[in-house]
Amino acid sequence: MNNKVLEETIKKDIENGLQPIMVIGTAGDVSTGVVDNLKGISTICKAFDLWFHIDGAYGVPAAVIPNIKNLFDGLSEADSIALDPHKWLYCPLEAGCTLVKNPQYLIDTFSSHPEYYNFTKTEGETVQNYYEFGMQNSRGFRALKVWLTLQQVGRNGYQKLISEDIELSEILFDLAKKHPELKAVSQNLSITTFRYIPLNHKEGSDYLNKLNEELLNELQTSGELFISNAMVNEMYCLRACIVNFRTSKKDIKEIAEIIIREGRKAHSKLSKQKI
Repeated sequence: MNNKVLEETIKKDIENGLQPIMVIGTAGDVSTGVVDNLKGISTICKAFDLWFHIDGAYGVPAAVIPNIKNLFDGLSEADSIALDPHKWLYCPLEAGCTLVKNPQYLIDTFSSHPEYYNFTKTEGETVQNYYEFGMQNSRGFRALKVWLTLQQVGRNGYQKLISEDIELSEILFDLAKKHPELKAVSQNLSITTFRYIPLNHKEGSDYLNKLNEELLNELQTSGELFISNAMVNEMYCLRACIVNFRTSKKDIKEIAEIIIREGRKAHSKLSKQKI
């Protein structure tokens, strides 16, 4: 997020008779893991009385790590935060979550009391019916697996596991920097993006985008490893996002070796097609 452009755009909208209502900041971009300047966005939202939402579906659990906590300055100022426990809280699929600073907003929005809703209330006891907090009435007990994981892992456990994932991502980035057939592009949180580049081939051509796309397709169907893709500055990149506590340094080394091996095959195949 370019906060200067954000503020200018809000002002322009207001001058044109439009009414902005919210700003969404990112705490861990899905492609590269980048975290917005959340504190700056919060300041702008307060100045214009806008709802401040943070999309932290992937990255926000990393705020528990002491040495990178400053990346998430402004997190506590959000009106709402989205996160997916099945990503970096290591919960089974699927579990999505929205945290709202003032839950009364949810009740004001979703609460419904038709005649056929008759829920017993005990004298002096507050009854919490979850249908009043969202659009869904009947629901499965998704919260159980999240609660159990939180109880089993604990804060110290998450600090250890998430830190290890970030370290593995950094190791992969370093491997990509050192190998002559790989180009390291970005590394943030536990996401590394990089490219396969054949020896003596000039960077920047459409061919490299096509090559890395073909390589990714081969890797995803091979059964040896599964990585995804990201577009960074118009470069088609391979993207590794480490969010599994079972991933090891050995796995990371093998990822690089497999990509180089399969990259050579893909290059040989694609270059022949060009001819």
